[in-house]
Amino acid sequence: MDIELSELLASLRSEIETARTEADGKDVRFKIESVDLELHVAVEKTKQVKGGVKFWVLSGDLTGGSKNTRTHVIKLRLSPETYDAQGQPTTVLTGDDVSDLIG
Repeated sequence: MDIELSELLASLRSEIETARTEADGKDVRFKIESVDLELHVAVEKTKQVKGGVKFWVLSGDLTGGSKNTRTHVIKLRLSPETYDAQGQPTTVLTGDDVSDLIG
């Protein structure tokens, strides 16, 4: 089963949001500075009426076929952001920031 890159990122965003809300009010929380992903993707170009380029994250071995598909490795470094009521970026926490407690 392959998944579109946009679906993967939406799922990751949802998981981070779940971790953030579940940590609300906990004694220990963690600040997310970056999320590093290394993905094996298939790039498929279609020539249909609504043609375009799609990125599919591969979940297993790529099997043979006749589609014009190429596989690539992409690396993403994501820096999560949230915004306050005034639209200003704030730190994403999945718990209290304990960095001042770590030597």
